Amino acid sequence: MKHLFGFVGIFLTLFLSLTQCVRTGQKYPVESDPLIQKIADYLDQEGENGFSGTVLVKIPGQPLFTASYGFSNQEKGIKNSAETVFDIGSLTKQFTAAAILKLEMDGKLSVHDKISRYIIDIQSDKSNITIHHLLTHTSGLPYQIGTDHEVISRSELINRISESTLANQPGESHQFSNAGYNLLGVIIEEASGMSYEKYLEKNLLKPAGLRLTGYRIPDWSQANMANGYRHCRNWGKPIESGWIEEGPSWNQMASVGILSTALDLYAWHEALTKDDLLPPEVKDRLYYPYFTDPADPNHSTAYGWMVIKSARNTKVIAHYGWDGKFYTDFLRYVDDKVTIILLSNRFRMGNPSMSYEIANCIFRENFRPQVQGKKTDCHDSLPKNRLGQLAGKFLGYLESGTSEDWAKFIDQDCAKHLVNKYSQEHILEIVTNLQNKSGAVTIRQVRVTDNRVMDIELISSKKNCDYLIRLFFDEEDDYRIRGISFDFPENN
Repeated sequence: MKHLFGFVGIFLTLFLSLTQCVRTGQKYPVESDPLIQKIADYLDQEGENGFSGTVLVKIPGQPLFTASYGFSNQEKGIKNSAETVFDIGSLTKQFTAAAILKLEMDGKLSVHDKISRYIIDIQSDKSNITIHHLLTHTSGLPYQIGTDHEVISRSELINRISESTLANQPGESHQFSNAGYNLLGVIIEEASGMSYEKYLEKNLLKPAGLRLTGYRIPDWSQANMANGYRHCRNWGKPIESGWIEEGPSWNQMASVGILSTALDLYAWHEALTKDDLLPPEVKDRLYYPYFTDPADPNHSTAYGWMVIKSARNTKVIAHYGWDGKFYTDFLRYVDDKVTIILLSNRFRMGNPSMSYEIANCIFRENFRPQVQGKKTDCHDSLPKNRLGQLAGKFLGYLESGTSEDWAKFIDQDCAKHLVNKYSQEHILEIVTNLQNKSGAVTIRQVRVTDNRVMDIELISSKKNCDYLIRLFFDEEDDYRIRGISFDFPENN
C-alpha cells in the first residue's frame, strides 16, 4: 500500500456503526448503584459510537449486570442480548487446556507426554514436542496452518504440521501457535476416544451448566446466533462459512471458533471458582505463569489463559479472542472477585480497550471513562458534505485531471503540513502515478470514520480491478486532506 501522510505513527482501523444504542438486558435498575450507573452510562456512549454486542459485569455485593447493544442480525432487526451466541475466537483455548488437565486427572495422559505418543506419523524433528509445549506456545510450531478460509481435514492438518519448519527447538522460546492447539484437539480425541467437542460437552460444558456453548452439539436452530460484521458488510453466521461435519476446519478446531454466550461464559467462570469440576491443585497448574516475557513482566502465559498482575498487584486471569469480525474479552479479577465479559459481533477500533475502561471505573475512585470507539458511516456514494466534495474532486482528477489541476488541488485542498513535509512536486508525482494506473473509477462503497477518515472502495476503468483509497482529513485546517494512501494491486 502506498502512503502519503503529513503526520507520523498513525494506524487507523475501520469499524462499523450500524447499531442501535438502546441498552437492553440489564438485570436491575442501574440507578440503584452509582458505580453500575457510571458503567451503564459509559456503555451507552460506546453504543452510540458503534459498539454492537453484550457486556456482563459482576461486582461483589451487586446483582449480575448485563447490557446489550446493536443487532445480532442487522438486516432482520434482531437485537443482541445476554443470550446471543457469539464466536469467542481464541478464548476457545482455555476450554482445550481444561480438557487436557481433565484427561490427566483421569489418567489418560500426562502433560509431559511427547506428542509422538498420540500422533505416530509426526516427523522426527517434532517428536520431542510435549503436550506442555503445546499448551504454553513453546513448541516452535508455526502460528497457523493454511488460511482462515481453507477447509482442512484432521489428517491433512497433521500432515502439514508434520512437514512444517520449526521456528525454534521445543521449549526454547515462546511463539503464539494456533497450530499447537489444533494438535491438542487431536490428542484429546486420541486419548479420550471421543470427538473433541463431545469430550468437552460431556466432561466440562454440561457439568458446568453451559447450554449454548460448542460447535455442532448445541441446538442452534432456536438460538439467537450473531452474524459477524466488518467493513459495513454482513459476513454471516460463523457456522455458515468453512465448517465441516464436526465443526470448523481443523486448522481452527480446538484453538478458535467455539460459540458461546455471555451468560454461559459467566457460568463457566462460576464453575471454575468451585472445586467440583477441577480441584484446587489442578487449577493451580491451569493458572500457573509458565512463561513471562522479560519485556512485559506483568503478563504471563498459563495453560490457555494469560495471567496478569494488575496495577494494584492483584491477579487477573484473562484471555481475549478476535477474528476480524467478532471480539471477546474475558477478565477475571480473581483476588477482587470481579468479572468482566465483553462479546462483540462488529469489528470496531476501540473494542479491546472497553473492558479496561470498565475495570478502571470499578477500581479507580473518581475515574471518568472515555469513549474508546469511533463511529463509521457507510455510503453507496460520496457524502454530500465537505469531505465528499474534496473526495469527489480527487476522484474526478483521476479520470481527466491535468498537471495544473493537480497542482491547484494540492495547493488549495491539501493541508499545509502535508505539503511542507513532502513538497508539492513529490505529492504530484504520487497522484499522477496513481492516475496513470487507475483512470476513471466506479465507487463500490464509501466508509467515513469519525468524520476524519474516508475509505473508498473503487473499480479502476483502466485495469478493471478493485482497489482502495484512504483519505485523511484535518479538522483543524478546514478538513483539508492531511494524508493519502492507496492499495493498488502490484501486478497491475
